[in-house]
Amino acid sequence: MAKQKSSAAKNIIVLFVVALISVSILAVLNEVTMEPIANAEQAARQEAYMAAYEGADEIADLENEKALIEAYTPADESANVKINAVLEAKKGGEKLGYVIDASSPNGYGGDVQIAVGISNEGEIVNLKVVSAASETPGLGARSTEPEFQAQFSGLSALSPIAFSKTGANRDNNEFDAISGATITTTAVTQALNEAVNLYNTALKGE
Repeated sequence: MAKQKSSAAKNIIVLFVVALISVSILAVLNEVTMEPIANAEQAARQEAYMAAYEGADEIADLENEKALIEAYTPADESANVKINAVLEAKKGGEKLGYVIDASSPNGYGGDVQIAVGISNEGEIVNLKVVSAASETPGLGARSTEPEFQAQFSGLSALSPIAFSKTGANRDNNEFDAISGATITTTAVTQALNEAVNLYNTALKGE
């Protein structure tokens, strides 16, 4: 009986040591991979911001960004859109306009995140869907396709933007919805219109 207890105690100690070593290895691996992952994510965001404002050679931090976001009052509080970042687009050191990063939680599968470039004159330069990974392939996921995103260029950021299911009228500041993906289209519109509202209430004329 004593031998059995001794054997059981040894097994427990061995399991404890193995578990401790495993946890230590995982902690080290997490520490090693954390920085490269963060750097990759930052590089992907920067690439999206540059795509949102073609013609800029620099996307710079806005000095009062944090205070501006905290003070912002949403146009549609029920949509729960989050403003993630507000940056300046520059060329040769001269400010061309802004890039605003916003996300709506109301996509078909979760968050739909966009970055939109808006010129000093209040015109949309480009829109880039940063993330719509959970949207339905062949439907909502088409929001990441160049053909969908290209239609936002030239729309006005001086008034709300709407989507049409029957053919967009650009004179009415409309774009074409994604066929069969009204939920995703709505989420893009929500994020875009909060970015537009922030531009008009806090950035226009700066």
